[in-house]
Amino acid sequence: MASSVECDRSSEARDHDDPERRASSDGLLVDNDPTVSHGAIPSDTSKSAVRHKRLLLYLAVPSALLCMFTINFDLLFLSTNYSKRIASDLHQLSNAVWIILVGSIMETASQPVYAYLSDVQGRKRAFLLAAGLTAIGLLLCSLSTQLVHLVLSRLIVGSGCAGLPLIVAIMVNDKVPLRDFALWRSLLIFIQMAGDISGGPLGSVIADTYRWQMVFRIETVVMLGGLIGAAYTLKPSPSRIRDSPKPQLDLIQPLLLFITIALPLFALNLGGTVVPWTHPAVVTLFTCTPLALGGLVLSSRRTSVSSLIPRALLSRPGVLAIFIATFFIVYAFNALTYNMVVYIEARSFISPSGFGDWALSCIFISRPFGTSLAGLLIKKYQAPWTTLRYNLVMHFLLYLLISTGLIPLERPITAPYLLLIGLSLGAFESCLLVSLFSMVQKKDQASLLAMFNVIVAFAGDVGVGVSLALTENFVRRGLHRQLGGLPNYEEVITKALESLDSIRNLPPAEQAKITATYIDSIEKVYVISCATLLISIVVTMSQRVVYHDENVLERNEHGS
Repeated sequence: MASSVECDRSSEARDHDDPERRASSDGLLVDNDPTVSHGAIPSDTSKSAVRHKRLLLYLAVPSALLCMFTINFDLLFLSTNYSKRIASDLHQLSNAVWIILVGSIMETASQPVYAYLSDVQGRKRAFLLAAGLTAIGLLLCSLSTQLVHLVLSRLIVGSGCAGLPLIVAIMVNDKVPLRDFALWRSLLIFIQMAGDISGGPLGSVIADTYRWQMVFRIETVVMLGGLIGAAYTLKPSPSRIRDSPKPQLDLIQPLLLFITIALPLFALNLGGTVVPWTHPAVVTLFTCTPLALGGLVLSSRRTSVSSLIPRALLSRPGVLAIFIATFFIVYAFNALTYNMVVYIEARSFISPSGFGDWALSCIFISRPFGTSLAGLLIKKYQAPWTTLRYNLVMHFLLYLLISTGLIPLERPITAPYLLLIGLSLGAFESCLLVSLFSMVQKKDQASLLAMFNVIVAFAGDVGVGVSLALTENFVRRGLHRQLGGLPNYEEVITKALESLDSIRNLPPAEQAKITATYIDSIEKVYVISCATLLISIVVTMSQRVVYHDENVLERNEHGS
């Protein structure tokens, strides 16, 4: 039987008259504004004071967005150049993966800690801590001359990058009505996209002209500029509970949560890439994860306030349904994108297609527009769960067409389909987050947003690791069936698994068998992705989530 999360719509008329819940474009300038001191604005506030507040706001927003742009610029520069420029220059090409791995895991595992700190110590302190750690890490990267120095520096960068977009999103959510949150968040996605687009090519040009350390120096200066601007314009935010003392900072819970998240992430990233899945290190990491989780749960039960584990996750089936749907959507997306390049190469092996370089760009470019479009629909109709259901069905049909080979991804004519996938992905983010926030009180939303980001990152790692392992397994078995009669089939299979370019000297008949095996194997992986999307559809159909303002929910729960 489908469970229901209902709202009391009888108070809707009162909500429009309540200034605390009024949907206003000036919501960022009223009580609890992060750019002004605590206290309600008197009715006789002078125009100069209002202008000063607006000036602080206009300075605070670019400062925060500048920090977000910088970390995305840095991530794309590093992703593009960590092996061919940085690791090669350090003569550590075989260990290049650690440059990316350590910072990525640190960034994911630290997000719930920042949500906790923002609730306990305030938004400004949490943001400045994140920006300060990022600036220090980037400075150390610019001074690194050995791989171990750079890896440790990236660990610091990752610990800071975790908090910047999270705290900015939390501050936006604090200040705008829920129905406007997705639209405001789409602005953040566009800023991140600008960093993604420019980080690779512009960072590479700077690295070629000077050295790769110069890129990190420039990023340090820019990050410091955003940090100074935020330190001046952001004022300490008031306590989340005004009439109660601020809870003491508990370091045990953040440490246990970090360990619980980091252990499986390290195992997923090490297994199959750095070491085999059966390596003792991978097995040990997976084995220790339940122990760390148990310690975290016990520690959380001992405290009644500021728990790092969102209680709404355990008390509301709808929240759990959203997390399950998010996991399988992200899994399917990463399985699609990380196999797409090889899939297109195999389909266009005889006559190579230049569209392969643009296929992924179509998806990522259209994603921010999907968040904006869904934000407009949510603002107008206030039905994110219904939009999510329709979007899931469309997403499933697109994946089904790809998995059956009916959409030839190697041809430019398929660009509209890929743009539609990107739009759908962006819409998922908006619908899932607004649906999630509509089911819980305002005080729980920061920790749930952090957990949402962790699930996205965790599902991404699982999608990459599992799908690539499945692809290799399917390809290896298929090649043994197709080439088993050849005298040197083991050598041919080894070359085919390394790169499709290595088989161009083989006879055309053998090339055709190998490419067909690749195509068939990857399409099988895509079919599995379709199955995961079906799970998401079933989960969302089994729940009925009705949109409501989070303040209405809070009032209802306090009155019950």
